[in-house]
Amino acid sequence: MSLLIAALLVLCAYLALRLRRTRVLVAELLEASRRGKPVLLDRNDAVTRAHQLDKLIRAFNQLISDKATISSTGQEYFEQIQTTLGNLREAVVMADQVNTIRLANPAFSELTVETGDVLGRRLDLFIEGDAFHEFLQEIHTSGEGRRQELEVRINGRTRWIEVSAAPLQDKQRSDDSYTLFVFHDITRQKGLEKMRTEFIANLSHELRTPVTVIKGFAETLIEDEDVLTGEEKTRFLKKIRDNAERLHNLLQDLLLLSRMESTETVLQLEPVRLSEFLADLAESWESQLDSGQKLELDFAPGDDTVMADPLRLTQVGTNLFQNALGHARGFSTIRLSTRLEKAGVRLIFEDDGSGIPEKDLPHVFQRFYRVDKSRSRESGGTGLGLSIVKHIVSQHKGEIRARSEQGRGTTIEILLPFPPGRENADFTPRRREEATPPR
Repeated sequence: MSLLIAALLVLCAYLALRLRRTRVLVAELLEASRRGKPVLLDRNDAVTRAHQLDKLIRAFNQLISDKATISSTGQEYFEQIQTTLGNLREAVVMADQVNTIRLANPAFSELTVETGDVLGRRLDLFIEGDAFHEFLQEIHTSGEGRRQELEVRINGRTRWIEVSAAPLQDKQRSDDSYTLFVFHDITRQKGLEKMRTEFIANLSHELRTPVTVIKGFAETLIEDEDVLTGEEKTRFLKKIRDNAERLHNLLQDLLLLSRMESTETVLQLEPVRLSEFLADLAESWESQLDSGQKLELDFAPGDDTVMADPLRLTQVGTNLFQNALGHARGFSTIRLSTRLEKAGVRLIFEDDGSGIPEKDLPHVFQRFYRVDKSRSRESGGTGLGLSIVKHIVSQHKGEIRARSEQGRGTTIEILLPFPPGRENADFTPRRREEATPPR
């Protein structure tokens, strides 16, 4: 009896040991699965072999190894995708059925001027507009890819974008469908297209007027030669000559503007002392003034040397003078002055003529823009003079602006920078009332 009890005790102890070891192995498997780590296998563990738990552990370790391989490969693919998207200039977004952003590259944040995280937020909160909302609806309804140019609002500003959309639908799980969007900002291209269209329309109009006049008077001279008096013929020929001259000036200005806008244009920069240079120009202008009109010069003392192209600078001065001569109605004085500032020399060209209406002032540097169209054509103006001036100033890395008040004349200011490395250390900004003395 005692032997039976002893045998039962040994059996119970053995079973308890195996149960304890099994519990330990199960705990190790659970912890390993939580951490994604393999379980160390003791080949000398009889309990593990007896219950064939060693096979279970090997199978588990193989699963962990396969999972790590898949995760590593997936992570590599994901990093490659992230790198590719990060290097794209176009904004790329993947959104779900309710337009929630699930993936976006840095270019999308740049497009929308968004500094925070865009993931988990609705796409139509960043890109607004009826046209874009209709585009989204059509994509979700049709389930087909589309590409379209849209006028939208981004961060409160009107922009033009080219958007391409491609549905990424899982055929087995229709509730997990996504749409890939690619956005390309074409605002600048649209602006250039508009400028080109307006330029061609304006140019056609400007060319049509002198050509029509020349054609009309030439036909009259040919068809009515016998009935026209000598005085009439002379008057008609003068009309033809004046309009041919106007056409010639227009073409010359267009060629000049085209050459300046060419990437091949190189300024012939050299040190130019502005006071001496402008004084020489003014001598040739005085002969064009009528009686009762005068030209005043007021150059600031000191070194007003700038790096400039003398030929282009002559064009700037001549165009400003001709603009005042032809369009500043009723002027008696043109005042040309300079002022030394910290960064450069400010050239101030003033007249006391009729001035420019406030609504026209922002447009005076646009091509073919005329404040008084009838008077401009009578004076033979091409509408390109101030556009050329602005372009030349920009080439010199300078600044230009216009101020005017009706009945009190117009002021055009040009700031030309000093040569590199030089600043006017003695410059002290003047108060506003001193900077613009009353007329």
